[in-house]
Amino acid sequence: MSVLPDDAGHAFADAVADVRARLAAALDGTGPAVEIVEAPAGSITGTAGTSTEAGIPFVVEHPEDAPEGTAAVIRTSGSTGMPKRTALGAEALKASAAATSQRIGSGHWLLALPLHYVAGLAVVSRAVLAGTALVTMDLRSRFTVEAFAEATERLAQTARSQPAHPQATGSAGANASSSHPPLLTSLVPTQLRRLLESPQGVEALKRYTAVLVGGGATPPATLQRARELGVPVVLTYGSAETCGGCVYDGKPLPGVSISIDSAGRVSLGGPQVATGYIGDPERTEQHFATYSPDPRLKHAQPMRWYATDDLGTLLPGGTLQIRGRVDDVINTGGVKVSAARILAAIESMPSVREAIVVPVPHPEWGQTVGLIYSGDATEDEIATVVRRQVSAVAVPRVVIQTDAVPRLSNHKPDRQTAVSRLSALV
Repeated sequence: MSVLPDDAGHAFADAVADVRARLAAALDGTGPAVEIVEAPAGSITGTAGTSTEAGIPFVVEHPEDAPEGTAAVIRTSGSTGMPKRTALGAEALKASAAATSQRIGSGHWLLALPLHYVAGLAVVSRAVLAGTALVTMDLRSRFTVEAFAEATERLAQTARSQPAHPQATGSAGANASSSHPPLLTSLVPTQLRRLLESPQGVEALKRYTAVLVGGGATPPATLQRARELGVPVVLTYGSAETCGGCVYDGKPLPGVSISIDSAGRVSLGGPQVATGYIGDPERTEQHFATYSPDPRLKHAQPMRWYATDDLGTLLPGGTLQIRGRVDDVINTGGVKVSAARILAAIESMPSVREAIVVPVPHPEWGQTVGLIYSGDATEDEIATVVRRQVSAVAVPRVVIQTDAVPRLSNHKPDRQTAVSRLSALV
């Protein structure tokens, strides 16, 4: 069930309900794979006969080139502009949903993220496979605290009308009752931050038994604020290639394995790993493999692995800590600095709300450190912090202070736009 309260939102709710039905058929093998793509501006009707009234931000297609066993295809370009079509097998999506349920329990879901990204699709697949309610925000509109609070109330009302579900166990199910059934949602850090800035947002967040937060690093100050207020935040790590988050609060979900090579590159293994990239065998070979990581395990079943572009460390106790990306090094005048370390230093400042750090082409140094940020901090204050926590050469040289940093439609930082805007100042 997915409903919106006014006539203007009914078309969007119907479109989400249609996606749920099509995905359910793909998952049980009675229907073709679905590929949800961002609709072009002014689009009215999508392919495969999917009606999308003006303003519906996605189109559902049924790809004919998907590998056998595929339930969904996620089309991404990420923040670097490299297009990919990731094939998610039905069994992989089922494994992802089952592992999530084992960790946080089953519950009723609020969709607050775009459907054409894996985080949004995963919310729908989890509700489908658990047989629980799905309520959606009107994703045609800008995310606001008021809209989230209103959608949360609708989710709670819908959940109370549902029969108790036998899978409502685990951390979510432990808090469930007939009057307070478990509520779940998935957000990105910028949405969480906006909600934490409002008493109404905090009140809505505290009604959930788990609030998954992923799609990028959550600033320590934001996480600390959420913890202090009693918001049940669960930090997730994963990607389209792993059917969404598969590491929660640094710990792999049941059935998930983590491997880190000598260069620090993180690989994720398990039944939730995607089939590969459609139409791109070379990139598939670079990132995917099926093998047992330990030759001593002669009787172990081969495992599907995905080599990420992230660098990480396994801390004592097996907690994964992401340190940055393979490609996040900025080479300025022959000196290499980590964009991730610079960003972490800047985000540690309470006077910085959000920030993006990127390499900016420079005619003399090759690259220089670029920064776009919002908040009350001055450039001098930021320079002092970066100089102290990282190094003098890591201090941003091209800076834009703005009301909001550029973001993609899934709320992740838009690095291409950031580089373009900063390059104009060099």
